[in-house]
Amino acid sequence: MTVTSNKSARSLFLIGMMGSGKSVTGKKLAGLLRMPFVDLDEQIEKEAGETIARIFEGRGEAVFRNIERRVLRGLPETPACVIAGGGGVVLDPENRKWMKSRGIVIYLETSLDCLWSRVKDAAVRPLLKSENPKEKLRMILEARKPLYKKTSDHSVVTDLKSAAQVAEEIAELLLGKQP
Repeated sequence: MTVTSNKSARSLFLIGMMGSGKSVTGKKLAGLLRMPFVDLDEQIEKEAGETIARIFEGRGEAVFRNIERRVLRGLPETPACVIAGGGGVVLDPENRKWMKSRGIVIYLETSLDCLWSRVKDAAVRPLLKSENPKEKLRMILEARKPLYKKTSDHSVVTDLKSAAQVAEEIAELLLGKQP
């Protein structure tokens, strides 16, 4: 399914936890809607000249969040894009306000068990470096879920769905059809 819609004249921001599928779904959705795709984490790494894991390890989360805020606000408003935000982009109230004012925010809602199955083997997740990474993931999800819900215009459950299925569901939602 390829869709061309005048309703998508604004950017689409995909938010959700690490492992929710923001990047892979965003690429599929951008293809369906014939819009450019931007991965915020990739843009951060490009601007910083180092990986997110290295930023966290060497300079700390506060420095990373400052870079994230600057890169997010530096994204061009035109053309409208599908933008995959980082999992913690919603932690900054100004980021939440900025995204809502410039586009449609879609929360990729994913259960803890599904998230864990997707990220448990990913050694590059700096926030999961702990003795009990699944518990740490649960705590992060519990803290962020209200922010994702508060920020989003729409929510799409990703459990047991491929990125293509989630992208099609979002496209149908944007066109006013029931998925």
